Amino acid sequence: MPREFDCVVAGAGLVGAPLALGLARLGLKIALVEQRVARPAPSEPSAAGSDARGLALARSSARVLTDVGLWPVLAPHATPITTVKVSQRGHFGTLRLSHTDLGVEALGYVWRADHLQAALDAAVLSSTVTRYWGARVTGCDVTETAATVHLATTDSSRALSAALVVAADGVESAVRRVAGIAVTRHAYAETAIVANVDVERPAPNTAFERFTTSGPLALLPLGGRRYVAVRTADTATAQALLATTESIYLAELQQRFGDSLGAFSKLGPRQAHPLVLQRATKLHAPRVLLVGNAANTVHPNAAQGLNLGLRDCAVLLTSIADARMRGVDLGATELLQTYAKARAADHRATACFTDTIARVFALPSSVAGATRALGLIVVDRLPLLKRGLLQRLAGSGGAY
Repeated sequence: MPREFDCVVAGAGLVGAPLALGLARLGLKIALVEQRVARPAPSEPSAAGSDARGLALARSSARVLTDVGLWPVLAPHATPITTVKVSQRGHFGTLRLSHTDLGVEALGYVWRADHLQAALDAAVLSSTVTRYWGARVTGCDVTETAATVHLATTDSSRALSAALVVAADGVESAVRRVAGIAVTRHAYAETAIVANVDVERPAPNTAFERFTTSGPLALLPLGGRRYVAVRTADTATAQALLATTESIYLAELQQRFGDSLGAFSKLGPRQAHPLVLQRATKLHAPRVLLVGNAANTVHPNAAQGLNLGLRDCAVLLTSIADARMRGVDLGATELLQTYAKARAADHRATACFTDTIARVFALPSSVAGATRALGLIVVDRLPLLKRGLLQRLAGSGGAY
């Protein structure tokens, strides 16, 4: 069967769509498969929903979006983060991270998720990428020369052949499943509740991470008085918080965070996200590669999950560009292994980093609390440690 495409990308979300756009800019023939049934209409990000969750993207992620041609559209809707303040409820000590510590204009950026997805949808629709909306992957057959992906829609089925299949279809990846790649999984028995709030005295361009023994609370600036509040709690507590009134939930957030930003108000819709640490046992099978949440799903503290997936995109785009220059088959074992080797250290380090924070800050004893407080002070006072942490958060810290 002749190969119709150079690459089939499964998943048109926040990792799959930038990857497909980047591959198309390399001159490749790309198919993008997405389960969303409604075909998205081209639109400006400002036309998206009124109160969606925000996403913190590191500088490395901003570079990926620049490389695939999206920065001019996205930049006007980004809120730069110039300062991050890390603290622990009930204990002394605050870690302050500033863009001046790295000599950059911003540590990262916050976008509304609906703005970012709308911009990606519009870019895909105006690109050379062939789109298959409302389609799900049901199988994948591999030969020495091609991979054939089987798709099903509500009323039909078809097959796509390509040199390479990339799974960017999330934590429950269908491509990963049909490729026979297993995962290791640890459920944290925690749920993150995401909702937007107004604060009385906003701190411009400042993000906050406040740890408590019952889970962290993060505040990400959306501009003006609006912040994204990400409240993590054990699953039973989270269910109770989801069922409370707006005034009770705001009071709980206020009590947990403190009064430094003044009163919380105007609570937006609450969304619940169960937390897991899940890692694929390998990143490739014959003519199949995993990226994003299909490869790794990590704890949301330090906002590393999406940024890790976009770093997958950056490395894969570089690997494929190099393979094309050398005339290497895009599905060749050499390319798959090179990608997997290049990503292994970052994957391990990020999973370890986020998991360690989750476990260490959950220890309830007063001795543990005092030790954590001392650790925040030490990092705050030692430039080399602070710089290393900033490089990790910015997506350029390597493995440690």
